[in-house]
Amino acid sequence: MLLIHGFPQNWWSWNQVMPLLGERYTLVVPDLRGVGLSDKPAGGYSKKQLAADLHGIIEQLEAGAPHVVGHDIGGMVAYAYAWQFPLRSLTVLDMSLPGVGDWDSIVSNGIIWHFAFHQQLDLPETLVCGGREHAYLSNFIHRQTHIRGAISSEDMDEYVRAYSVPGAFRAGMEWYRAFPQDVADNRAAGRLPADLKVLALGAETRWGDQVRQRISAVSDQVQGGSFPDCGHFLSEEHPARLAKALLDFCQ
Repeated sequence: MLLIHGFPQNWWSWNQVMPLLGERYTLVVPDLRGVGLSDKPAGGYSKKQLAADLHGIIEQLEAGAPHVVGHDIGGMVAYAYAWQFPLRSLTVLDMSLPGVGDWDSIVSNGIIWHFAFHQQLDLPETLVCGGREHAYLSNFIHRQTHIRGAISSEDMDEYVRAYSVPGAFRAGMEWYRAFPQDVADNRAAGRLPADLKVLALGAETRWGDQVRQRISAVSDQVQGGSFPDCGHFLSEEHPARLAKALLDFCQ
């Protein structure tokens, strides 16, 4: 099972579900291109390329087609994986999808302010990097968390470290700056394979059932809906319940 994190997190976002999922599956839980100690090239941050990075890891392991689970930006990457490479199932968690479903209304919605801010060339790095990473990232995370205390100070320190490595915050911004390319890629890809099972869960206080509706525009095999009593960070706010949902779906 391949677990793909979002922004502003790294592989650590899955740490509470890993022991539960690891009882049945071999888990592959990498940092995306640019985060932490991963390479930080100048380009290559489209979701199509990020998915290809991860497929390269799967091929090296010779483990066969994986179950792919993605959260937030990682859900966009998981979707790009699904239309490029073999997989056993696809799960997307509280995410929007460039070029698919209600995307045009999302990018024009002032509530989703960070989409526009993160795409500004050089500006986010100039304002945040050099000592303000903790202030920005902790505010960003807390604003989207429903279960207070679910993300501890130690968790936050891990995320700040991952994005304070020189070049890492810029790389995270490049994921957003690649949205126009992602829109073109997703629209060119068309519908997902007809036999691919999809689980789409949206946090009740965030995207809710809209996640299922979005991906239903490109798949006839979508199940899921709103994940109750939860904010954006499902794997940390309700790890046991999320692990059970994944295990039930993937069996």
